[in-house]
Amino acid sequence: MRIAIMGSGGVGAYVGSRLQAAGEEVHFIARGPHLQALRAQGLHLESPIAPLHLPAVQATDDPAQVGPVDLIVFAVKLWDTATAAQQMAPMVGPNTRILTLQNGIDSSAMIAQQLPGAQVRGGVIYVSAVIDRPGVIRSPGGLHVIVADAAQGDPVMATLFAACGRATALDAKPTDAIEVVLWEKFIALTALSGSTSLLRASMGRILGHPETCAFQRQLVDESVALGHAAGKVTRPDLADEIMTKLAAMPTAFRSSMSEDLERGKPLELQWLSGRVHHLGLQYGVSTPGHSMVYRALLLHADGHA
Repeated sequence: MRIAIMGSGGVGAYVGSRLQAAGEEVHFIARGPHLQALRAQGLHLESPIAPLHLPAVQATDDPAQVGPVDLIVFAVKLWDTATAAQQMAPMVGPNTRILTLQNGIDSSAMIAQQLPGAQVRGGVIYVSAVIDRPGVIRSPGGLHVIVADAAQGDPVMATLFAACGRATALDAKPTDAIEVVLWEKFIALTALSGSTSLLRASMGRILGHPETCAFQRQLVDESVALGHAAGKVTRPDLADEIMTKLAAMPTAFRSSMSEDLERGKPLELQWLSGRVHHLGLQYGVSTPGHSMVYRALLLHADGHA
């Protein structure tokens, strides 16, 4: 299977490296020093779970050089969605599937708006991975799971699930209820990204203090209440499940948004706690914690030099 990774940052490069190591033909779309490093020294994945070095990878900043592929893994930051979707048009053929692993609940619609008629499949990924330095991806371990739309047995998606089954430290699960999955990830991620970004702390530190642990639970409860009001989630024990999963994460675990904040990069705030804030107003659900996260970080949303 020919696979293109649109957005070869932490998540995209993690997925692409695992798939290439499993024998798939992978093309990495990258830019700047990261692209130069990929071309010169390959891709390094530093992780306590199956560290990896691919001495040679196919990397470019021009999707036209790649041409139509079977699958595009779309993993750019949300604020770059429109531009990236337009740029990847040369890789989209009549049989191409676009699997978005972006955060939030708006990704598929945002891509489809730029590429009418494209076959977009929703998905989520549970993994912590960032660019530590050009050409080097750092992951502290923990979960490494993709949950994606089975699309009624779509053969391209089925081939991807099989490829992930051959890969190391990359699991994939099909689902026929992708909207529910997206919302449950959205609920957990908004709480995780909000706390680790606002408090500038790892999940271990946050859960280790009773006051910050209570704040973490507040963010989870607000997002769950919103999900119920929107009719997207129904499980009564979802908040407890999320807190249990957060407690099971590596103590050093932080959200990608907190990493971006620390490095002065643009934030996905608008589509995470900002989305909770605005949907709360729409549905009449009180979200004081997420509203505080949104307002406190808003002046940093565009990053800084």
